[in-house]
Amino acid sequence: MRIHEAARQIGYTPNRNAQQLRGLSSRTIGVIVDSVNTRAMAERIFAIEEAAACLDYRILVGRVHGGVEQLDGYVADFMGRGVDAILCLFDLAPGRDARVKSIFKKRFPKVIFHGRAAWRGGFAVQIDIASAIRAAVGHLAERGKRRLGLALWNLKGDELMEIRRSAFVDALKIHGLPMDEGLIWDAASESATPDVATMDRGVESLVIEHQVDAILASNDIWAVRFIQTLKVRGFRVPQDIAVIGYDDLDIGRVVEPALTSVNPNHEAYANACLKLLMQVVGDGLGSASERTLKIQPLLVVRESS
Repeated sequence: MRIHEAARQIGYTPNRNAQQLRGLSSRTIGVIVDSVNTRAMAERIFAIEEAAACLDYRILVGRVHGGVEQLDGYVADFMGRGVDAILCLFDLAPGRDARVKSIFKKRFPKVIFHGRAAWRGGFAVQIDIASAIRAAVGHLAERGKRRLGLALWNLKGDELMEIRRSAFVDALKIHGLPMDEGLIWDAASESATPDVATMDRGVESLVIEHQVDAILASNDIWAVRFIQTLKVRGFRVPQDIAVIGYDDLDIGRVVEPALTSVNPNHEAYANACLKLLMQVVGDGLGSASERTLKIQPLLVVRESS
């Protein structure tokens, strides 16, 4: 006890590299994120850091930019620092799987993926996007909206957009709402942050041409830009056009009207990551009972719908 008290008084903390040399856990997690949708990703990282700290773990963060070219360097760096496991939080877009699998499976298989694992039997934390879309469509139907539009930022470049599209079509059928291809607008954008011209095209297609009375946007930034563009065009939100976002960012609480949005439930996501981490580090890769954990997002209803 005297040693512990003396260590506390002088601010001593164990050297994690020294612990590693002694064969002990470094109690460090590597986290790799994408540069897409950085605002939502930052909130997810904060939640993971808080959950990790409760278990006396620290995190190291690296970021890949669109592709996976930087992944080799981060994995080598994290391995050199003796991380216990890696959280790979970027989406496995088409074409990434083989490359990601080749980097991780043989070199460092103690990795937890976002959405789905890069190989069969891998570990992943998945957000139930389909349930979020169904909840949003159900909410709009209850509010009397009959012609709903779905705005996707890039259908071919982000496979999660296809999940949204499919769930949207199914939800319209469940509620007996009309469906035609014009109700789904793909911006085919290279950026998760839209410009003025892109928003004009979206309103022109969904509202003017196909006469929707509600829009489900790709994320909160797109939703806020839709609200701004609709106001400029003379439409009232939500009386004429309801708008729902995704991510539940702070910006949605200060825009007028306040934005209805899907909250990804970052706290539950972070806890799921740490639960899998404990299985990977403690029990080993072979004996873990749960390999994919699914998180239920939350629809937060505000004035925009």
